[in-house]
Amino acid sequence: MKWLMLLCLSPVFIACVDEFEPENITEVLDGALVVDARISDQNMQHTILLTRTFSFEASEPIQESGALVRIIDDLGSSIDFSETAPGTYNTNSAITLQHDREYTLEITTRDGVNYVSNTQAMPSRVEVAEVHAERRINSSETEGIAIMVDNQDNSAFPNYFRYEYDETYKVIAPDFEPFDWDEVDYDFFCEDDDGWEVTVAPRDELANICFANNKSNDIILASTANLATNNLDDFEVRFIGSENYAISHRYSILVKQYHHDINAASFFSSLEDFSSSESVFSNVQTGQLEGNINVQNSDVAIVFGYFELSSYSEKRMFFNYEDFFPNEPLPPYIISCDFTSAPPLYPEGFHATIIDGKVVIDGTSNSPLIDGIQAGLIGYVGENEDIVIDGGPFLTKALGCVDCRVFGNNVAPDFWIEE
Repeated sequence: MKWLMLLCLSPVFIACVDEFEPENITEVLDGALVVDARISDQNMQHTILLTRTFSFEASEPIQESGALVRIIDDLGSSIDFSETAPGTYNTNSAITLQHDREYTLEITTRDGVNYVSNTQAMPSRVEVAEVHAERRINSSETEGIAIMVDNQDNSAFPNYFRYEYDETYKVIAPDFEPFDWDEVDYDFFCEDDDGWEVTVAPRDELANICFANNKSNDIILASTANLATNNLDDFEVRFIGSENYAISHRYSILVKQYHHDINAASFFSSLEDFSSSESVFSNVQTGQLEGNINVQNSDVAIVFGYFELSSYSEKRMFFNYEDFFPNEPLPPYIISCDFTSAPPLYPEGFHATIIDGKVVIDGTSNSPLIDGIQAGLIGYVGENEDIVIDGGPFLTKALGCVDCRVFGNNVAPDFWIEE
C-alpha cells in the first residue's frame, strides 16, 4: 500500500506539505470516511455518497454501506436518507430545502462513529441570465468555441459559484450502410450443413445519426469578490477546440450554476488542487483536506468532505458548426475511418476433415471475420469484389465508422430541437 504525502490544511499548518514514510501515511489515511454531500434547493431526490479512502493499488473507492444518514433543520425536523446502492444514500422522495432554514448533516457509520457537519444556511438564488458562445483563440493558442455564462445580482456581498455542464451533440456515422450483419455463426461440426457462416440483411434499426453526451468532470469555480459589481460577465465554463468532433454538426450544452458561500468556495478551491474526476471526491487519497464535517465520538476516525448547500439555476443553449465556421471543413471524426479491411472468413491454413461422416475443422484458429463481428470491432460497408486477391467476402471498417450507436443513442433526447 502506497501513500505519497499528507497535505495539512489545519489553521496551524496552512498549505504545508510534510513528507512521511509510507507506513505512517497508511496508518493515518487508510480507511478514512469520504463524504460527498452537495445539496441544492432543487425539488428532487438528493444523493449523498459515502466511501473510504483507498491505496494507489486499489482500482476503485471502497463504498461505505450500512450508515444512517440524515439532515436536520434548525426546527428539529429530520430528512432521512436511505441506501439505494452500496455507498449511495438518497432521500426517500423529492425534497426542497428552504432558504430561511439552517441545516446540519449527521452520519452514523455501522461501526458506531458519529459525524456531524457545521450548520449551513441555503444561499439566496442567483439566476443564470444568459449562456452564449463565441469563436476565439484561448491562452494555449488554440482556436475554438468558448461557452460563457452571465448572471446578475444586486446584493451588497460577493457571490461564489460552482459550475457543471452536460453537453449533447449529434454524431453522424461517415460510412453508414443500410445493411448490417445478420447470421454470424460458428458451426464447428457443420451440423446444419452450412459451416462457418456470415450473412447480411437490411437493418432493422437506424444507426446513421446519434446523440452523444458528456458531463463535466472538472471543478469550475467563479467569484465576484474581486469584481466591481456582483455580476458575472462572459465567465468561461467550457472551451471546445475547433478540432473537437463534438461541435461538428449540432451541439447543445446545459450549464448548471450552484451559488454557495465563501467557505464552500474555499473548500472546492483547495479540492481543485487535488483532483478532477467523475466524482470530485474520489481522488482525495493523497492528503488531508479540511472540510466542515467533524468526528464526534472517536479519537482515531478521520473524515474528508464537505456538506455544501447551494441555490441552483440552469440554462441551455444550442448552436451549429456553421454558425461559427461557415464554409470550413468539419473537425475530424471521433475515430479514423480511412482504413478498409476484408477479414477472411477462414483463417490461414484452414482445412476440414471428414471423420465418421462429420466434417471436422482442423486446427485451433478462429475466423478473423466472425471474431471481429462478435467482438463489436467491425461493421459492414460492402461486398468484396476482389476476394481472390484480397481477404474475405466483405469490406469492413471500424464499427464506429458504420454505426453511430458506438458513441451515442439513436433516439434524440426530449430537449433536443433542430434549428
